Amino acid sequence: DFSALVRAAVIEARPNLAHAGISVTADIQAGIEVDGDADRLHQIVGNLLANTARHCRSGDEVKVTVSAPCELGPGAQLTVADTGPGISESDLPHVFTRLWRGTADADDLGSGIGLAVVRELAAAHGGTVSVTSDGMSGTVFTVCLPMTRWG
Repeated sequence: DFSALVRAAVIEARPNLAHAGISVTADIQAGIEVDGDADRLHQIVGNLLANTARHCRSGDEVKVTVSAPCELGPGAQLTVADTGPGISESDLPHVFTRLWRGTADADDLGSGIGLAVVRELAAAHGGTVSVTSDGMSGTVFTVCLPMTRWG
């Protein structure tokens, strides 16, 4: 139950986000199911929210959405959208590269692994991850995963 898994990951991340001064809302469609390793799927959500806590400013907001179908094709869609400072256009092509850290991350303690792990875990589940940002007013990460097929 991907809906329940994401809901639990958001609850788990709330204290860290609150400590960073970031408010979180969730709009999670019930009953969305995907095939996969629950721990790894939870890690996808956790890494995205940890990234938000690390890069957003106090007073920013993040909205987590689970819906179906995915805007980019069939399947379940997880969206993590924040109102943070955004990612520069020159950095966008590199955000999923292992050990890469953005030009604005000189003082960041991150390892440059979290988003690369998100990409690898999404791919291992037959899914995709994408990112959009205008470089000034927020970032949107979208994960699409195949839904459970009954038959």
